[in-house]
Amino acid sequence: MAEEDLLWRSFRITHVLDCLADPSKNRVIAEFSDRISAVFPYLNAIMPTVQYNPGAETITLRREYRILTFYPHVAVMAKVDGAEDAAAQLRWFQELCNETWRRRSEITPCYERRAVVGPLDLYFLLPRLNCRACGEPTCMAFAVGLLLGKHQPAECVKLAEPEWAGYGSRLNELIR
Repeated sequence: MAEEDLLWRSFRITHVLDCLADPSKNRVIAEFSDRISAVFPYLNAIMPTVQYNPGAETITLRREYRILTFYPHVAVMAKVDGAEDAAAQLRWFQELCNETWRRRSEITPCYERRAVVGPLDLYFLLPRLNCRACGEPTCMAFAVGLLLGKHQPAECVKLAEPEWAGYGSRLNELIR
């Protein structure tokens, strides 16, 4: 990609701290060379699972177990495995931003505020029988596993039953 086509040229990790949510992980802060918020409405349009807040100019997403929040000039990442993992997440997002920006004429931006799907959103789409067939002790634990990418809706055998089939497809939409 030509330099003039780039929205975002580089980043610099400024802080690697203990993660408040998980002491075995890190919280990392990085600064960007360029203001990247112009791409957020385009990402919001193509990534249905992001949390987009146009007023605050932020976009938050989960990538496996990591929580990544991007501001116009800064990233704040939780549950990352140190600076090397943080740099890998930043490179991935930088590439995604630059590629989306390059394709912006093909994408209708979405300026709607979108909230992150939480465990209760998923829990209420499950049978809530705590049958343990999925390998988890409760449906709530399974819902959390869905959010973390540890499980797929198909692992809930009850969702294959006609009574619950529509819920399974809705779960798939929410976690993709």
